[in-house]
Amino acid sequence: MGIILSEIEAIFFDIDGTLSNSDDHIIEEITRRIRFLRFFWKEQNLQKFARASVSLAMTGFNISYHLVDRLGIDDFIVRTFPHKKKNRDRESFDKDHSLITGVEEMLQDLHRKYRLGIISARSDSGVLDFIQKFSLQQYFDVLVSGQTCYYSKPFPHPLLFAADAMHVQPERCLMVGDTVVDILAGKAAGMRTIGVLSGFGTQKELKKAAADFILKSIADLRFLLS
Repeated sequence: MGIILSEIEAIFFDIDGTLSNSDDHIIEEITRRIRFLRFFWKEQNLQKFARASVSLAMTGFNISYHLVDRLGIDDFIVRTFPHKKKNRDRESFDKDHSLITGVEEMLQDLHRKYRLGIISARSDSGVLDFIQKFSLQQYFDVLVSGQTCYYSKPFPHPLLFAADAMHVQPERCLMVGDTVVDILAGKAAGMRTIGVLSGFGTQKELKKAAADFILKSIADLRFLLS
């Protein structure tokens, strides 16, 4: 492991399910709304059903979103439905209840040795709201949102933009995220990748996407890179 990661200079993080436990709160809310099924399923099965449903919905969304992105009609959709975009940005902020356990300590440790950045599919305001709410500004050298580049993850463009902004070669960068989208973007950019099991991505999915490492918790990253 040390040989593979020894030349890493910069680390990029996704937000939802990687640094923020927003994904868990989504699952909790869905589980609460389908409690009427508890007569047929145990609580654990309700949560599994909720997580599987969200994962399936996200897969469909990602396919549709990136088809729209590739066709170049995303700006048209934003202009046509501006109020929906505004509401979505607000929702991104409201769902940030807390950081995943160990995140701030990890960032403190890694910031001493590596340059850090955020690469998220959130809007500009969604990314800023997140780092300001938890006072994380001092840790990150670059912030890349879903609006920064013409194409977003799983295309490599946001990752290459971040690497260029830091003047670091892509092969010396590490992309950390909880979904297949993060891993595919990292691979396409020529970066090392780490999947974390704190969000919607499963071990099977992340392994199939060829993540270089899969961690149970984002907090374990500080030990992997020590």
